[in-house]
Amino acid sequence: MTLSATQLTLKLSPRDIYNLDNYFFVSDEQARAVETFCQTDAVNFLYLWGEQGTGKTHLLLAIAEQFQLAGHQAIYLSLEDLRRQCQPEILQSLEQTDLICLDDLDAIAGDADWQEAIFHCFNRLQLAGGKLLVAGLANPAHIELSLPDLRSRLATALIYQLPALSDQSKQHALMRQAQSRGLTMSDEVANYLLRHHGRDMPVLIDLLKKLDKASLQEQRRLTVPFVKQVLADG
Repeated sequence: MTLSATQLTLKLSPRDIYNLDNYFFVSDEQARAVETFCQTDAVNFLYLWGEQGTGKTHLLLAIAEQFQLAGHQAIYLSLEDLRRQCQPEILQSLEQTDLICLDDLDAIAGDADWQEAIFHCFNRLQLAGGKLLVAGLANPAHIELSLPDLRSRLATALIYQLPALSDQSKQHALMRQAQSRGLTMSDEVANYLLRHHGRDMPVLIDLLKKLDKASLQEQRRLTVPFVKQVLADG
């Protein structure tokens, strides 16, 4: 079984929008690190970590899209999905890709075969001059990896933590996502969603997708009464 750059689309539906313009960077330093990774050869290995809901997958998909738009080959892979569906040999022959984005690194904790395969994949990509972007829930030094060589390889990355978002940051992120879909979301609507529908960003983004669809179908603006009506209807 082989993989190609089209693997990127497996995480996406027609209304999913993951790009750098609608990603909310908490700090300018993080934004500059991503820009440096995307636009120069100064950084070839970037590792991003943070708890669930900090936007790791969004950022990996957005960076992969950026590379593809620039005419490069990029591939996004979730190690959690791969472990369920494939054998480690699937990582062979990926070094021809300009950028490999590996999500969910913590999914291979305790799996020696996958750790070995990833280590060799990293080496082949480095020799071929490709770039590597990896994400996980924890700093790589704290992930239970039994292969010392892989630990050493991960330590060579430029490592950044994506901090948990404050309520204000979540509001800004939600409004930016709405804008990228052609929707105008007021502070009032964003605050309503945070107060009444939880503060988990993946859940909020799913609600936004539902509101986007309803707004398109009914040609209605996002007002609090309209939001209440849509979400009350299930």
